Amino acid sequence: MSSFLVIGPLQAYRSWRVEWQGTLPVLGSLFRSTVWPPTGPLRATCEKRPGSLVEWFRRRFRRPIESHSVPDWNCECGVYGLADLKHDESLEISPQFYQRGPLDRVVRVVGVAQLWGRVVQHEHGYRAEYARPLTLLAVPPLTRIRDAERLLDAVARRYAIRLVTRIGDLGGSG
Repeated sequence: MSSFLVIGPLQAYRSWRVEWQGTLPVLGSLFRSTVWPPTGPLRATCEKRPGSLVEWFRRRFRRPIESHSVPDWNCECGVYGLADLKHDESLEISPQFYQRGPLDRVVRVVGVAQLWGRVVQHEHGYRAEYARPLTLLAVPPLTRIRDAERLLDAVARRYAIRLVTRIGDLGGSG
């Protein structure tokens, strides 16, 4: 069951990829090329918007271009967040490290984001119009890997967010 919420900001759990882009640490979406802005909120857009690849295909095959507010009931657009960690066991195994090259490491990390604007509530979480990161789960002190620790520290400073070493300290609540 889904519904719109008309309330103040809420907090939700989500995952990000954390990596270096040149000399800058960035938070990025796991399944899109979206990089979250460090100095303001991320505003969700729809893949069906004018100028998108989906829109190009629709125009090419003479299908109507859809335009709607984000998020929308009949679409999958919006910034996603989970109400709790029970429904995604992989979030509890965080952070995870991926080697892309000899000196290039990507970290998948769980954290808490603040969501607001138009928000669609689903059974296990939300899709929102706006979001910003609040907290990230850092590497526990006994398992720290130096370059990953440096990356997470740098991204926390750039985005002005807290790093915590225990899931219970994330502080998310739907």
